[in-house]
Amino acid sequence: MDNKQFDAFIVADLCIDLLFTGTVRPKYGQAEQLIDDYTIDLGGSAAIFAAQFAKLGGKIGLLAKVAEDLFGNMLKDKLKSLGISTTYISTDPSRKTSVGIGLFDGKDRAMLTYTGTMLATQPEDIHKNHLNLTSHWHIASYYLLTQLRSFWPEFLPQLKKQGISLSLDTNWDPEEDWQQVQEILPFVDVFLPNEAEARYISGKNDLLESGKYLAQYCGMVVVKCGADGAIVFRNDEIQSFAIPAELTENLQIADTTGAGDNFDAGFLRNWLLGKSLEECIHLGIRCGTASLKAIGGIEGQLNLAQG
Repeated sequence: MDNKQFDAFIVADLCIDLLFTGTVRPKYGQAEQLIDDYTIDLGGSAAIFAAQFAKLGGKIGLLAKVAEDLFGNMLKDKLKSLGISTTYISTDPSRKTSVGIGLFDGKDRAMLTYTGTMLATQPEDIHKNHLNLTSHWHIASYYLLTQLRSFWPEFLPQLKKQGISLSLDTNWDPEEDWQQVQEILPFVDVFLPNEAEARYISGKNDLLESGKYLAQYCGMVVVKCGADGAIVFRNDEIQSFAIPAELTENLQIADTTGAGDNFDAGFLRNWLLGKSLEECIHLGIRCGTASLKAIGGIEGQLNLAQG
């Protein structure tokens, strides 16, 4: 890493997460059901990534907008408490702050999102001088931030000309129009899809075929496979990494929200420090596994400052 202000910079899908756990599934017809627990916390893939990256000692810059409302103030206060700069967080009085609602039933989770201010950050808000702030750019929630999709193919060549590395985690596509992202893959140094996303984006049913296909375009593809660990595709090489037994022994999963984003932060923190692939994967898995122990993507995060 160099002497830039930030080690990584990201346009954030910033939102408040309202997360519930319980062995129930929603029922219409005014049926009332009881849940086990809930939490209200910082949400959005980019924000979860940023929080974990900061807890690993990285300096992270966020570009985002919130509303002038209760949730907007909560988000800014939470970022400050995590030591994350709010310099590039502005307000949009014409919208409500974004909200994500999640329900984890012990095996799977359902998610609802009110986009609100996360769609307020427009291409004209991203300036060339942002490139002078960082040596790495991370794109999260490519599909959710619909207003930026046509912007990335124009902007990323400028980023690469300045020697700035790029990572990408698309997250899920609510519209399931998966192939559009392929046009920016040649600019990506590290692509971090989960297993389902890799299959849908590549159009291949077989995971290994999916990874090999995507690796033709990206510098490296790291496919997150949940309890099965991760598979890395680089050039013609394929390497599989299992989750170490000591990380899952007596593990009680409270919630899976943000596990993939936390993996991304751990992997990229070590990758940007020039660590070996094994070290990158190991820290990614530690971060992803740690986050499973608490509701939401933030509270269970690995904090190296605390051991």
